Amino acid sequence: MNKKILISMIFVVLGIITFTQTYTFLFRDAQLYYVPTDQTTFQVPSGFEVLWVSGANTWRLEKNYQQFSFKIVSLEDYKNKPIQQIDENIFKIDGTNDILFYNSQINHWCITNEKNKDKITAATVKVVLEKPKNSKTSIIALKTSGTWKTVYEMKKDGTFKKNVEIEGKAVGTTNLYLVNEYLNLSTRDYVGNTKALALGSDRTTDFQSVVEEAILTQTYTINLGSIKFVSDTMNFSISENRVLSYEDRNVITFNLYTNLQDFTKTRLVRYIENTTYNGLGIDLPYGEVWIYEQYNDKNFPTKKSNIFDTPVGDMVKIDLGESWDVQYKIEKLSDVEVKTSDSRMIDFLIIIKNFSDKIRVVQISATSPNIEIDQMTMDGGYRGLKDYSQTGKIDMSFEITDEVKIRMTVKTTLN
Repeated sequence: MNKKILISMIFVVLGIITFTQTYTFLFRDAQLYYVPTDQTTFQVPSGFEVLWVSGANTWRLEKNYQQFSFKIVSLEDYKNKPIQQIDENIFKIDGTNDILFYNSQINHWCITNEKNKDKITAATVKVVLEKPKNSKTSIIALKTSGTWKTVYEMKKDGTFKKNVEIEGKAVGTTNLYLVNEYLNLSTRDYVGNTKALALGSDRTTDFQSVVEEAILTQTYTINLGSIKFVSDTMNFSISENRVLSYEDRNVITFNLYTNLQDFTKTRLVRYIENTTYNGLGIDLPYGEVWIYEQYNDKNFPTKKSNIFDTPVGDMVKIDLGESWDVQYKIEKLSDVEVKTSDSRMIDFLIIIKNFSDKIRVVQISATSPNIEIDQMTMDGGYRGLKDYSQTGKIDMSFEITDEVKIRMTVKTTLN
């Protein structure tokens, strides 16, 4: 999907990329968080790791442990006392309120009261920066786990909603972008590219160009703008459209080896043109879709399926599961190799039954190199046959009222 990433920015000051707002890029498997600071120290938010810092001569990480009282002891004094391990190098002394732990800051074993247990390993991390004389703003790039997914809703009247659900670390007000890509599985090194561009202080640039080079324009990105990211899980409504027409088809697929003696349920698939003139015409990244049904004039989501990446102009296909109305069987009557024409002729009998009192749409399809229909006859309750079959593809649809019998001879070239 081709869609440019548009980002509003504060431009370069003194050749170094600067901005006053934070930026968050939520990939399918990671959260990148870019923070500007004019201070010489920065407290790293809980759960984040520092990827790089620009706008500083040097920087380092310092851990700050919580203060609590403890006493240095000899481990020999506790060899014969009953203790329970509760964490690495942390033990509870049975029958007491004492916790025995190894203090890595002073390299000694110590004891403390049980109420201080959570303070032993708890530590905050801060970035300490040494800035150039003329530098005011530094950029700190942070990373943590995160994800997002698209959730669609579709009602019988054609109402089509596009929502996103995000999961990550709440960071307050930020410019949020959802990238339809897996950061850690991608062959493109977004983190490395962004770092190289951000550290290039010898040219005038802005954060928009950094992102457009690091997150390439062929990657689909949703710009949520400046939002308050105040909860680890949040939902946003992106758009609401009214689809003018769609069609639920009972799909039958087969190949040269299909031979079904018993009646089988068809797959019910909803077909929607993703076009502006059909009321849609929006980029649809992969996501879940809830299908609503109407009961007593109320809409309820009763089926869940998936929508795959579907750009504008393509056909949306939503698998609604097995059909309760239409069943079929396909009997292979003959399979003959014709050496004189270097081909193979397969004769099928397809019987389709409509168990509903309503007209249903049936689609029959098969794909295989060099496959084509040689002869075909149809009998029974059908109308509106549309045949788009061609060499390599069998593709036809019609409305079924009762039972239909199709005698089809399929030809395929052997070389």
